[in-house]
Amino acid sequence: MRVRTALTAATALVLAASLAACSSGGSSSNPSSSDSGSSSAPPAKALKVTWTYTGPEKDGGYNEINEVAMNAMATVPGVTVNPIYNVPYSDEASKILKQAIASGTNVIVDTVGLGKLLTDVCAQYPTQVTCYSGADAGPQPANSVSWWLPDWDFAYVAGVAAGLTTKSHVIGMVVPYKIPIAVQEINGYTLGCQSVDPTCTTKVVFTNNYFDPAAATTAAQTLVAGGADVLRNVTDDPSFCKVAQDKGVWAVGEYNDFSSQCPNSIVTSTVWDFSDYMKGVAATNQNGTFQGSGTTPVFVPLSDKAGAPYLGTFGSFVSQDVKDKITKAYADIMGGTNPYVGPITDQSGAVKVAAGSSLDNMFL
Repeated sequence: MRVRTALTAATALVLAASLAACSSGGSSSNPSSSDSGSSSAPPAKALKVTWTYTGPEKDGGYNEINEVAMNAMATVPGVTVNPIYNVPYSDEASKILKQAIASGTNVIVDTVGLGKLLTDVCAQYPTQVTCYSGADAGPQPANSVSWWLPDWDFAYVAGVAAGLTTKSHVIGMVVPYKIPIAVQEINGYTLGCQSVDPTCTTKVVFTNNYFDPAAATTAAQTLVAGGADVLRNVTDDPSFCKVAQDKGVWAVGEYNDFSSQCPNSIVTSTVWDFSDYMKGVAATNQNGTFQGSGTTPVFVPLSDKAGAPYLGTFGSFVSQDVKDKITKAYADIMGGTNPYVGPITDQSGAVKVAAGSSLDNMFL
C-alpha cells in the first residue's frame, strides 16, 4: 500500500531527492532525391501504457491528479494510455497486470503502491515491458523503476501552514491506515506545525480505507469535535475539507488542489503533479535510454509551478503575511534546507534523532 517497507513509527519521517527526466528527438535527412533536400523525423516508438489506480475514476483527489499526468503522457506522439481503476492489493492485481501485458502493454505505471505484486510480474517479462512501481522502497528488477516524490517535505510545509492558521493549537489528520507512508505524513505534519507553534499537537483518526467518503467524513467530524481546527488528508477524497468548511475550520489538502471544492476552508494544498516526469518516462522508453532504478528509488523533485509537484492555490482568506511564511518554508526546502534535524523526540519525549544529527533523504 503506497510504500511497503517498515519503518519505526517514531522516526518514519520519509524521503526526498531529485531526478531529471530524459527526453530526446531526432530527424534524418534523405539525400537520395535529386530535386528535394527534405528532412523528416522518424516515427516515434509506439508505447501502450497501462496505468493502475486504487479506487474509482472520479475520487475527487488522488486518482484525478494522477490522471493529469497520465493525460500529459498521452500527448507524447506514439503514446496511448489505458487506465485501470479499482485495482486491489491482492493476487488479483497480478492477473490484471499479466492480462494487460498479453494485450500489448509495454509500459506499466503503478499509482496503487502494489510493490512486489507488480515487480514480480515485471520480472517475468524482462523484454516485453518496463514498469514504474509507485511508492515502492524495495529493490527493482532490471526493467523497473521505483518512483515517488518527497511527500515528507510536503507534509512539513503543510504543517507550517496549519501551525500558522490554528487557533486551538490542535491539528487533525484523516488517515487510511497505520502504515509507514502514513506515519511519516503524520510526523512531518506535526513537526512542521511545531516549527511555528511549539504547543501544536496532532490528532489522528484512521479510516481503514483510502477511498471511503462516509468514513472520512465521520473521521473529520470526530477530529473537529475533539478540538482540531486545521484538517489534512491522507485519504483520497475531499471529505476532510468539506467537513472543515461546514464546521467553520480550515484544511490543508494533499494530492489535489482542493481550493475549488472547498474555497472557504482550504489554506493551500500540496499538489502531486507528475506531468513532466511522465512525459520524460515516455521519452526514455522511446529513445532507448531507459534504466532501472535498482536499489535507489527515483524521487520527483518539488517545483514552484504545475507540471511537477507544487504548492497549490491559497484560500482568499489567507493573509499575505501567512502566505509569505508558507511560501518561504516551501522555497527553503526546494533550495535544499533539511527540516529533519535533531533533536527530534517521540511522543514520550525520548530522543530519536540527536541534536546536531539529521535524517538524510535516503534514510527517510
